[in-house]
Amino acid sequence: MASMTTEGKLLAQDDIDSLLDEAGLEGNYESEEPEKKPPAARKKRSIVRFSTKSDYDVQDTIVLLYNKAFLEREDDIKVIWNASGTIPMTTGIDMEIQGTGYVSLGVLHENHLVVKSKG
Repeated sequence: MASMTTEGKLLAQDDIDSLLDEAGLEGNYESEEPEKKPPAARKKRSIVRFSTKSDYDVQDTIVLLYNKAFLEREDDIKVIWNASGTIPMTTGIDMEIQGTGYVSLGVLHENHLVVKSKG
């Protein structure tokens, strides 16, 4: 590489590297190595495992999931799931759903509306 000077003074390698970095031409030009390609992606095999679960185990799991899916609430309280964008999500709105009158109580987890029957 030709020597670089400024105002008659020879620049050090650090100065040259910083100038190249500022110009967006960073890199080590003396020991260039070819770029390595990433290894080819392998296809994963799906493995099916059979287990010996009894009917009782399956029923117990279904009951557990069912209980976690629903919130405990009074008979006249309902939750409209994913109501956001389809029903006004403000408190105190009167509405009729399938012939039953309801008033909205508020929002649950940003997307669900809690309503109480007016009866």
